[in-house]
Amino acid sequence: MNSTTLLLTAAGTHLLAVMSPGPDFAMVTRQTLAYGRRAGIYTALGIASALSFHVGWALFGLGWVIERVPVLLDVLRYGGAAFLLYMGVNALRAQPQPLKQDAPEAPALPASRSFAIGAATNLLNAKAMLYFLALCSALVTTATPVSLRLALGAWILLTTAAWFSLAAWSLGHPAVRRRLMSQAHWIDRGMGVLLIALGLLSLLAR
Repeated sequence: MNSTTLLLTAAGTHLLAVMSPGPDFAMVTRQTLAYGRRAGIYTALGIASALSFHVGWALFGLGWVIERVPVLLDVLRYGGAAFLLYMGVNALRAQPQPLKQDAPEAPALPASRSFAIGAATNLLNAKAMLYFLALCSALVTTATPVSLRLALGAWILLTTAAWFSLAAWSLGHPAVRRRLMSQAHWIDRGMGVLLIALGLLSLLAR
């Protein structure tokens, strides 16, 4: 497979994957509706930053550690499931907020906390690690230049950050958020159910 074909194949595959519903999208949506556009964007940046861990393992041959220390996947799986369950339960406790003429001001949330929530969501996702290992092992060989691997890694991180930031920007727009705020507690609770379901599925996965 030549360089152009490799990049196009990987780029298209990842773009479809990142747009599919999952823990990352659910968390960005939840953070944006609960705390506003800024929190959603920082959550998106945290998710993209955590991907560097998975991409590094996949692109530069560090996946061999998993074969020698298989318990690592169990640690990620149980840790990730616990985190999703914790966030889901918190979302289920959302209460209706008093409506105002303008979009309600989002409660303050430190950027570092939003970033950490996004990073933890992705870092503790064992399926993300397996996905990148599968993708890169299918497309990248020992003959693939380091420059091409770095370019592929940069594409993955940038498109992930761009997509989830766009989602946060759109959902956090004052007009959109104003329309959603009357039902925000139900949306938040729905996201809580989704996060809990994803956490339980992760626990039951083999």
